[in-house]
Amino acid sequence: MRFPTTWQAVALLGAAALGLVAWAPGPAIEAEAIALPQQFELTVPAMRRCPHCGWIESKREVPPTADPGGRQTYEYTVRMADGSSSIFLEALPTTWRLKERLIVIGGARPLD
Repeated sequence: MRFPTTWQAVALLGAAALGLVAWAPGPAIEAEAIALPQQFELTVPAMRRCPHCGWIESKREVPPTADPGGRQTYEYTVRMADGSSSIFLEALPTTWRLKERLIVIGGARPLD
């Protein structure tokens, strides 16, 4: 009885490994099995920018007309998120600065 030589053992193990590789599912099949589900469709549309949000674009002192000792009034121009502008008058002393963000809640009239 003869014992197999090293090269015969290597050939036998190589053939067995080749058979296992051919029999096992490949990476393409695994990738299909693991594939992520298709992205779901949103039923609610994405929120647009705040339609009432804007920032102070300019501040102008309005001179008093009838009473020179009256309160000082300021006219503010607000640039809205959609690109339009609105103005409002403020008689109370405020500390609003240019480019400061704000939300307009009624009362502002659009520029023509």
